[in-house]
Amino acid sequence: MTAYDLAHALAKELSTGEEYQAFAAAKAKVKQDDANTKMLADFQIKQFEAQQYQLMGQEISREKQQELERLYSLLSLNPTIKEYLETEFRFNRLITDVQKILSEAVPEAIPIMLEDK
Repeated sequence: MTAYDLAHALAKELSTGEEYQAFAAAKAKVKQDDANTKMLADFQIKQFEAQQYQLMGQEISREKQQELERLYSLLSLNPTIKEYLETEFRFNRLITDVQKILSEAVPEAIPIMLEDK
């Protein structure tokens, strides 16, 4: 079996797996309500902006962090959005774990600038 065959098998397993199916169902449920969709989208935009600052090496202000935490807490009170956030977290953790396993299998593929000195 080639690496491509394995990648396709992994993609199929991920798309049919419990984590993704739960995430897709939770997302569909959120999208049934325009208010939920808007609240979640607004939160995700703020989250994305904060991540962009971090990627550029800039620190997120304490106020921005607190705002995101407050918004997350408020969104978590909504059962539909809470389910979405929880299933999104579990699916993203799975993807991150798979990426880590792959990276550890081919350590020489890591750019020199990212290696420990």
